Amino acid sequence: MLKLYKKEGDALRYWEAWVDDEGTLTVHQGIVGEVGETRKSPVPPEEDPDMAIAQEAEPLVDEGYDEPELDDMVPLVVQYPVTGKGSAHDFEQRHAVEELLTEHLGWTGNGEVEGAETQPGRMNIFCRVMEVEVAARTLVEALEMEELLEDALVAVVPEEGAPRVLWPRDYSGAFRV
Repeated sequence: MLKLYKKEGDALRYWEAWVDDEGTLTVHQGIVGEVGETRKSPVPPEEDPDMAIAQEAEPLVDEGYDEPELDDMVPLVVQYPVTGKGSAHDFEQRHAVEELLTEHLGWTGNGEVEGAETQPGRMNIFCRVMEVEVAARTLVEALEMEELLEDALVAVVPEEGAPRVLWPRDYSGAFRV
């Protein structure tokens, strides 16, 4: 998979491409935070899938699209309280949230899920996103649609400095990762 981004005015555009196991090239592009457009085309069996992706990407690279650096992406955590080390239900919920966030961030071009953990009193799903405010808004919407928003905290957790809770907006408690 290849992901490219380009800032155009106030919008951050994304472009991504991958070849699946059946030899179909999928190109997905749009504005970060929106689902965008998808097109598919077959890759001939004799063609290298990476070359097919590179050929598709070449004009975009010429236009200024580039792969993001890790520093371009902001750590975001979705956190839920748990009792003790969590229950089997909490573990199932964590996996459901991971799957939802993976799908959502991927299809809106806004980043990826890096992993998750459960610690005494809380479980965390770790993400890296391109546009923090957009990610917080759209993730809250996605969690609400799937009835997974209750008790959730969404926080930006910079490499340096204190975490900042983005959801719920009126949250005044302490946040620890």
